[in-house]
Amino acid sequence: MRAHLISMGLVLGAASPAFAQDDAFWVHPYNFFGEPTALTASVNLGDLDGDGDLDGFAVNGRHWIQQNEIYLNNGMGFFRSAHDAGADRATGYEAALADFDGDGDLDAAIARDLLPVLVQLNDGSGHFDAGHEIGAIAQARSIAAVDLDADGDADLVLILRGAANRLYFNDGQGGFDRVVELPGAYQTIQVAIDDLDGDGTVDLVFSNRGGEGVMLYRGTGDGGFDGPVAIGADLDMEIRAVAAGDMNGDGHPDILAGGIERPGVIFLNDGSGNFVGRRAFGSADDEMFGLELADFDGDGRLDIVVANDGLRDRVYLAREDGFQTIDLVELDEADSYNVSIGDLNQDGRPDLVFAVSEGSNYVAINRIELRD
Repeated sequence: MRAHLISMGLVLGAASPAFAQDDAFWVHPYNFFGEPTALTASVNLGDLDGDGDLDGFAVNGRHWIQQNEIYLNNGMGFFRSAHDAGADRATGYEAALADFDGDGDLDAAIARDLLPVLVQLNDGSGHFDAGHEIGAIAQARSIAAVDLDADGDADLVLILRGAANRLYFNDGQGGFDRVVELPGAYQTIQVAIDDLDGDGTVDLVFSNRGGEGVMLYRGTGDGGFDGPVAIGADLDMEIRAVAAGDMNGDGHPDILAGGIERPGVIFLNDGSGNFVGRRAFGSADDEMFGLELADFDGDGRLDIVVANDGLRDRVYLAREDGFQTIDLVELDEADSYNVSIGDLNQDGRPDLVFAVSEGSNYVAINRIELRD
């Protein structure tokens, strides 16, 4: 692997770079982590051991049985030590990190393939118990923690492929006895969560591999949701990745959908939660398995990072007339399954962690000079 930034270019417009080529994202050869044979589907970030920096919870296996791992940050943005996340091995796709039992540390709820969700409680030092299962066996593909019913604790959104997505409501102590199935069953992979219509309640947008577009469910404020509303169904697009954020600076969150062997699509919000305009981003050869947003260069615009399957991961920096492309390391055709964002070295810049299946995961440290 070549552990440095590979190339930069422009898409959908022209703009001059504000930094030297090799100064954008730094991938140190010692900052690859995890066994190269691991089928890592996600590395979620949070301060797991209470020392003030961001650690990684890696979920390994996908359809196969493997061991999940905790990777501890040394405070400089390097994962330099690790231990097993519990004693058992299993299938797995993603961990939602939140304080489920109200004791002040981050716990984990793990989406697993053909198994119930596993909730593991943290002892405060980054060590997790054996866990307890909630819900029924399902083909889970991802999971998110958010307060759905405004009662002050973290609930769960479980994303299922080929079945109705499920909501698990927290009783405040880490119990999830109340379960609600959302109407409709689609080939969903991920969820984006935001207040899309400005009514003060969270809405849910699910990606869909089946070609019916993304599915929008509008929150009613009490943990209920209306929908689904299909957006972009006319595109006949296999969508794996989805995100939400204000991409045109009008104060309203838009929806981004990541496709397979085609550019991604931004569905523009009219301010009322209706999505009538569209804008393309990315490249025709992108295989977007993961998609996240952050302002990497401090110019006030949201930029895009994509985890690509079988080719280089990419950052798209937002410019007035399009996006500036940064290609990251070459991974010998390994599959990047997901990307997480966080300030790993505490320098005020958002950094990147890529989950790589059948290859080592890696950290890309943001070295772009932030603009005043």
